[in-house]
Amino acid sequence: MKSHDQRTGDENGGGPRLQDQAERLGRKVTHSAQQVWLAGLGALARAQDEGSRLFDSLVKEGESAEARSREESSTGASLRDSVESTLGQARDRAAGTWDRLEKSVDDSVHRVLRRMDIPSRADIEALNERLDALNQRLAQAENRSSSTTGKPEEL
Repeated sequence: MKSHDQRTGDENGGGPRLQDQAERLGRKVTHSAQQVWLAGLGALARAQDEGSRLFDSLVKEGESAEARSREESSTGASLRDSVESTLGQARDRAAGTWDRLEKSVDDSVHRVLRRMDIPSRADIEALNERLDALNQRLAQAENRSSSTTGKPEEL
């Protein structure tokens, strides 16, 4: 019988696994974000060195580049929109992965605690409810008992 990794590769015609694709996409997004960050830092350093004239020039070039990317895009999306969308998707996938991991850990811990016969919170709450009910019944029984035997008889 083939493992999951072997089946995934074989059944997709030998194509890359989904996890590999996600990792490559994550690396590309990270690399692109780093490039944008470095370009911004470089532009800021140059703007500080050359003054506001260069800064104004860079703003105009940025506006022009964004306008060109909107014109070249069939949907009218800018490069910034595309990057934001890709980052949003990556963030959503990471959150989903984290949620699945957290649930898996919770389930594993719960199974271990069950094997060790350690009661769960629900078990303890159920026992507390039973104790409260028994205490209430005991108090009622004591009240009935004291009311029938507790009255002194008049002579």
